[in-house]
Amino acid sequence: MSENLQVVYKNGIFRPLESIELPEDKYFNIDVHEMVEKTDNKTKLEIFNKWMANLDPNTPTLTDEQMSRESIYEDQRKRQL
Repeated sequence: MSENLQVVYKNGIFRPLESIELPEDKYFNIDVHEMVEKTDNKTKLEIFNKWMANLDPNTPTLTDEQMSRESIYEDQRKRQL
């Protein structure tokens, strides 16, 4: 089982921000990541550029034709008509 929860940490206790259904008296592993409340466009661009720099250079890219298609199934729909 895996869930992504938003929580607040206060007085040594993690409290979920919304209701969750979990079994009582069961142990869970928690990965803690600080939430960015407000991010300006410059920061978003910096984050994006760091992400792009870490991509595998062998990752295939989409061609202009593939990006311009309305759907990846466009050719199949044309054949069915």
